[in-house]
Amino acid sequence: MNKKYIAIVVLFALLLLLPFTVQAVADLRGEKRFVSFDIFKDVVYTPFVRESNMAAGAARLDSAWRGAREAIAGGAETADALEPVIGALSDLEAVALTVNAYAQLDTAEVGYKLLKQADTLLATLEDEPENFKAADSTLKAVVGEFEQFSLWRAFLAVKHYGVWTSRYLRAFEKKVEDENALVLAVRPRYQLAVWNIFNDPGEKVVLGAAGKCIGKSCGRETAEASDRWLFYRQDVEFLVQPSPLDVRSAKLDNPITAIEKFRDQLKAKGVELLVVVTPGKPSIYPERLTGASAAVGAENASGLNGAGHGKKILDSLTRAGFNTVDLYTPLLAAKKDDASLGPLYLNDDTHWTPRGAELAAAEISKKVREMADAGFVDIGEESVSYASSDSVADRMGDVGEMSGLNKFGVFKVQKVTGHVVMQQNIVEKSDTGSGQSLHDCLDSLNKNCQGDISCYRSHFCVGKDSLYYDNSLIYDTTVTPFKDDFRKSEILILGDSFSRIYQTDAPVNAGWIAHFAKNMNRPVASIVSDGGASTLVREKLARKAGVLKGKKLLIWEFVERDLRFGAEGWKDVDF
Repeated sequence: MNKKYIAIVVLFALLLLLPFTVQAVADLRGEKRFVSFDIFKDVVYTPFVRESNMAAGAARLDSAWRGAREAIAGGAETADALEPVIGALSDLEAVALTVNAYAQLDTAEVGYKLLKQADTLLATLEDEPENFKAADSTLKAVVGEFEQFSLWRAFLAVKHYGVWTSRYLRAFEKKVEDENALVLAVRPRYQLAVWNIFNDPGEKVVLGAAGKCIGKSCGRETAEASDRWLFYRQDVEFLVQPSPLDVRSAKLDNPITAIEKFRDQLKAKGVELLVVVTPGKPSIYPERLTGASAAVGAENASGLNGAGHGKKILDSLTRAGFNTVDLYTPLLAAKKDDASLGPLYLNDDTHWTPRGAELAAAEISKKVREMADAGFVDIGEESVSYASSDSVADRMGDVGEMSGLNKFGVFKVQKVTGHVVMQQNIVEKSDTGSGQSLHDCLDSLNKNCQGDISCYRSHFCVGKDSLYYDNSLIYDTTVTPFKDDFRKSEILILGDSFSRIYQTDAPVNAGWIAHFAKNMNRPVASIVSDGGASTLVREKLARKAGVLKGKKLLIWEFVERDLRFGAEGWKDVDF
């Protein structure tokens, strides 16, 4: 054999072994563990340890449940008695649902369904003691399923979830990519070089055209870097790939079917559903992506080519009789004020600005009031007053973070001004008198304090007197932070990161949820799952279905790309 070919083969082999060799050295030095040895461990060790731990966990659950039944029969508080049971069930779930280092138990498995059913029933027992018999039967079934060490089940775990399965290999490959010492050392510098040479921000990111450069001749070559926006690739792919309802998408879960079933499940519990599809950034700002005329985006809810998939699916839901909120039309219309008020979406982020969030809150509030006025839903009387104040926060865009370039300071922090919502308290007064109305009192306070939090905290009401009262109430306008109220609220919100942004991260309590409550003058409650509003957030609700007690309306917000790319798809979730 020619020596030069031998040299090439040897060099190629060395290159293949280089990542493993570097990681092995890193492991020997006590740095991050290398995952190659997981394959061996997950075949000969993990299945048997898992079986042993499941048997032990089932025994602990059985003991805890027996103790809880005795305690409840003896008059103990249900919540206190169930605490060790919930803990034991959670421990068993952690073991049973994690088959090995890279594979989770399939949701179709009997064991998975039993564990989730038990979880749901335990969560309802405090408020719905009539479920005690069902909970007892289910927990006994769970114990019976897992209490015995099973060699056959260990073998099936290796067969169906082991290294020869695609689910294992995909996760293993991703882990190697994410944790290999050589990759971690080389990739950031490689990404920076690609950015500097080709202006390529990475596989998850799409670089937009110039914001100020509009027209046929405009493109990336003539754009200023400071004018370009970053777009999440899935947002763009959602618009250019076939609709989730297209025959070419037959392998995908049908979102309409899932939404319809969820509506029917809620109706059975006396709860009305309101569907809110949040437009992705490229649906509202296609010109920022392509460099086309801004008028293209203003004339229709287009995304990139005619009416986008999200708007079409929303319209089909509306025609089918679902309660829906159209955010596409008002967001597109509001773009005309961007020059004076600022854009509706962040530059380097998938999400909207505080302005966009507040516009969404106003539209959703308007729809809920229309439903109430038409008699579709009874959400009770206004019962809470809120105030708001300006707060500036720094936002490092999530799309910029996805690029991996932020460690080199490629993209800038964007300052946003949110309006933090606070609850105004009302304190009863024993005697009666005459004075200003609540409306006049609060108007006076807001006018004089003008968003100054210290002013709200140091005064009851600002005016000629320190206190205003009307009939039997003194209106104490000391403010407290906004928070979910699961007990008093008749409105429950399910959402994704568009419901989380500004709400639980900076500037906090300035998201659309808080502004919706302020607009409605009513308490609200929310369950949020980043990137999981298609299925994961419904599973969260199913695990604590007791929160639906007393609720009249459920608002379900999810971003349009989830119609195709939602985490875990659009699975059926049983309550």
